[in-house]
Amino acid sequence: MRRRWLGAAALCAAVAAHAEVSVPLALEKGIPVVQLTVGGATYPFTFDIGSSRTLHLTQEVMAKIPNLKLTGRKVKSADLAGKVREEEEFVIPDLVVNGVSFGEVTGVSHEPWGLSIGEGAGPPPHSVVGLGLFARQPFVYDQSSRTLRFGAPLDPGPGWQALPHERVHESIVVALANERARYRLVFDSAANISLVKPQAVERQKDQRSPCDLFGPDKPCQTVTVALPGGVAIQPYLMPLPDFFQPDGILGADFFGRYAVFVDQANGNVAVRPPSK
Repeated sequence: MRRRWLGAAALCAAVAAHAEVSVPLALEKGIPVVQLTVGGATYPFTFDIGSSRTLHLTQEVMAKIPNLKLTGRKVKSADLAGKVREEEEFVIPDLVVNGVSFGEVTGVSHEPWGLSIGEGAGPPPHSVVGLGLFARQPFVYDQSSRTLRFGAPLDPGPGWQALPHERVHESIVVALANERARYRLVFDSAANISLVKPQAVERQKDQRSPCDLFGPDKPCQTVTVALPGGVAIQPYLMPLPDFFQPDGILGADFFGRYAVFVDQANGNVAVRPPSK
């Protein structure tokens, strides 16, 4: 497949008259955490574009945001560990984050979730900002440079490669492949590793490699995949719930190599490969 390199003009569209904001991020157990200012106070947020919701707020943060109103509705959802949780729904009439207005936002209370893999793994105990918050605001997530940029118009800069994708309920799905197999994988910035369903590997008779993620007495397997002409990663084989339709997830090992630009309002997704 021939690469398409896009300039800033082709990637960007002015969906609102807000200045661009750049926020530093830190990695906690491999998971990105950003400091966001909401309602005049600054809080740590896990940046999780594997969540389709706008915000998951802790009770402490919910209590401090002016004009936040509970709707009285309980929202049920399930995570990749199969755990079902029930969250309180709320509405914020005009959410402003670091000076950028996101308009009216509907979110839910934060109940811990996630699939913890490896020794010491587990999500940070912070509120969460999800992909849904950026329905009208483009963003650049650059894990290697430890920055999150958002606001419109947004100029991602030079050297970006347009990326074919699907927008599904879980998140954004892109395809990574090798000479034998092709996998539909979900962007999940809050995953510390990438995963592939064993049945997807078996169905395509893909080659596997041994690994020792869990120690020498608990063998595991990986496959090797890449974007066209890109850097290879090795997702681990691990069962995922039946309701999860894609073949797996892309986590920190992918985002450590590729910065990602997402403009949902205009249907644009692009990556900036690592410097040669």
